[in-house]
Amino acid sequence: MKNAAPELFINARVDTWWLGLEREATLRRALSYVESGADGVFVPGLDDPGLISELVETLGDTPLNALAQLPYAVLRDLGVRRISTGSLLFRTAMTQAVGTVESYRSGGPLPAAAHYAEFEDLHSRLH
Repeated sequence: MKNAAPELFINARVDTWWLGLEREATLRRALSYVESGADGVFVPGLDDPGLISELVETLGDTPLNALAQLPYAVLRDLGVRRISTGSLLFRTAMTQAVGTVESYRSGGPLPAAAHYAEFEDLHSRLH
């Protein structure tokens, strides 16, 4: 696969931890993907600092990707090299949107939001 598209970054997803399987299964699966040519390993649901450290050590130069379930500084210090927000941004936006509509319908106050001019500055902070 990697030979067919060498520029493609293969980030292998390991769902064993998410599914509640034992940690050894997660370690074995992650290492198996790396040995098969994966460029990175993504373990959703990973929130155990001990397992994170173990995975980082086991994977060596292959970056570990985790969901933003622990603080950024903690993940960084443990050696996580790729952090995903997954659906968090979408779920946060939808939560705020529904709350705004409900507040408006009930006659409540509308939440503070950036004005159009401020939005450009807000957007530029993401880069």
